[in-house]
Amino acid sequence: MFEFRLPGGPAHAWNGEVLSIGRDPSNDWVLVSAGVWSRHAEVRCDPTGRLTLRPVGEAVVSVNGLPVREAILRWGDAVAFGATVVRFHLAPPVQRGLRGWEWCLWMILLLCLLGQTWLVLALRR
Repeated sequence: MFEFRLPGGPAHAWNGEVLSIGRDPSNDWVLVSAGVWSRHAEVRCDPTGRLTLRPVGEAVVSVNGLPVREAILRWGDAVAFGATVVRFHLAPPVQRGLRGWEWCLWMILLLCLLGQTWLVLALRR
């Protein structure tokens, strides 16, 4: 999962093949800011996981201060859509619960303890 972080504001997380950015409510990320067009840019994820940013039409998009027609995004890039500058980051991972695995481990340890106890008692006879 990836995200764009607004300075001092919320982050927009995304996990998909295409992310459309612009003023229009039909975009995946609605960014109402000075200089942002109704459909300003797209981010596409290729099968290898590489993310490519492309402006739509004649929109101006800058990556690390340089205007681009296409750019591969890297962690920490400063991306400007109109007057808004955001940072590109990997979103923090969401850890799944380990309760089931923990329960299974305790059951295996209990079975090992019972097996060893039975073995000790069997060998003492």
